[in-house]
Amino acid sequence: MVFTRPLFFCLIICLCHSPLGAYLHAQELDEKTKQELKQKEKRRQEAADALKTLTNWLETRKEQEKMVKGLKAELQAAKEDATKKEVEEKIKDANSKLEKTEKQIVALSTGVSSDDAKDDGEQKFDLQAELVSLVQPFIKMMKDATADARKIDELKITLASAKEKVEIAERAMDRLSLLSEIEKADKPKGKTATRVHLKKITKEWQKHKREALDLKEATDQRLTLLHNQHAKSSDGIGGFATDFIRTRGINLLLAITAFGGVLLIANLIAKLSGWIQKKRNLPRTFLTRLITLLFRVFSFFVAFIAMLVVFNSLTDWVLLGVASLFALGIAWLGLKMLPEIVEQVVLLLNLGAVQEGERVTLAGVPWLVERLDFHTDLVNPSLEGGAFTLPVRELVGLHSRPSGNNEPWFPTNKGNWVQFEGDRIGQVISQTPALVQIEELGGSLVTYETAGFLGLAPKNLSTGFRIKIEFGLDYKHQKIATSEIPNKLRDHVHAGLVKLLSTDGIKKLDVDLYKAGDSALIYEVEAELPGHVASFFEDIERDIMSLLVEAVNIHGWTIPFPQMVVRHQRVSS
Repeated sequence: MVFTRPLFFCLIICLCHSPLGAYLHAQELDEKTKQELKQKEKRRQEAADALKTLTNWLETRKEQEKMVKGLKAELQAAKEDATKKEVEEKIKDANSKLEKTEKQIVALSTGVSSDDAKDDGEQKFDLQAELVSLVQPFIKMMKDATADARKIDELKITLASAKEKVEIAERAMDRLSLLSEIEKADKPKGKTATRVHLKKITKEWQKHKREALDLKEATDQRLTLLHNQHAKSSDGIGGFATDFIRTRGINLLLAITAFGGVLLIANLIAKLSGWIQKKRNLPRTFLTRLITLLFRVFSFFVAFIAMLVVFNSLTDWVLLGVASLFALGIAWLGLKMLPEIVEQVVLLLNLGAVQEGERVTLAGVPWLVERLDFHTDLVNPSLEGGAFTLPVRELVGLHSRPSGNNEPWFPTNKGNWVQFEGDRIGQVISQTPALVQIEELGGSLVTYETAGFLGLAPKNLSTGFRIKIEFGLDYKHQKIATSEIPNKLRDHVHAGLVKLLSTDGIKKLDVDLYKAGDSALIYEVEAELPGHVASFFEDIERDIMSLLVEAVNIHGWTIPFPQMVVRHQRVSS
């Protein structure tokens, strides 16, 4: 790898200096020369065509000038006002056409529109008195801080414009030179109108180029000088920031302290008032809410005025102007948000769709509006961590209602056994505003979003539950089907469940003839059980079925097999 690159470069050099390299280089130069000649010939042909068109346009301009001159004479000879007005309109139209013709002549002569050579002048960005007079010192300070940067930027724009004008002038003069060359070749002697025109317009573009070059050089020198001055000085944004911190940092700190101090005192007064109201168990009436709201608004205004007083006493007109501008912005934003603000005020006065002490549903979960204020307290006593605070604006669009007598805040509590998704059984080990965790028999954990868990409509087995089992016996026991069999089945099942659950584990046990099936007498066993045995739900179901089979065996009864009935149907062809 070390010698590969040197060898490669040597090979390239040898190839270039070899006869083959010289031949390839000559071929390349020859092809380039052909392309240049082809382009030059194409330009010359285009210029020749343009020259013919230019001659026609010059004749047209001459005719239009005669027409304008004739109309002017007609205007001087006219005596009636109507005739004069008509002639004036014709003159105006003729001048407009003459101006367009002149533009076409210039464009054909130079290949550049005459509008491109015009200097529109410097466009000044002027901040008018749309802002109040108080912000003018701040604007002046910012303008002073960015003066050098803005001057440099303006000079860069001017320099770019001057370079562009030089290029435009050079293109125009190249075209004029080509046109003059072709015109002289066609008519070597004489003083034609085309030759006079080309000479005149060439002088004009020489003047444009000279002016553009002078502007470019002057601007370049000013830009270099300004860059050198800016590099030596410490002014600008950095100096402005340092000066601002040194002269106005303390003023701003004092004003913020005054603003925050007034708000802090007002907040302490509001909290003390709330504590006294809660201590004396006084209800929050409409009047107290209105006074609280007005006090909060008044406190903000007093705090802002205190900040302005600090700026005024320190004669800091810049920060005073900024604060005033900030106040105007807040006022404008308040007008834009007026409908939403009105709705929030109605809520704060406890007159809106959400009211204190009522029940509101948020993200599918019910909540008690414990305290309705600028920051509202919501509580759900059945959930772990079921208390949080949110801004009153988050309640806009919601609706509350009074809670019903003994209406639960959640269908389950931590530790309850539930049946969900059909026949799944588990114990609630955690329920929060976000998630509900259930431990199934065997130890597996199932996690649901709280709103999703409510959507499952779970059965709470810990409040008590019922188990129903259907059981069939043969029709040959029909004589004792309504008397002896139900009693003996109930006694046997009851005795077995007492051994499993004890006597307090059974509320009620019934065995009744449910219906006469196709091949059997169907009995229904209904066991009503208390919630504390919910963890044995599946065991109880299995044990009841086992006890029923035991009773059948003890008493010699018969469990029938299902009978299959085959029906034949004759189909005629």
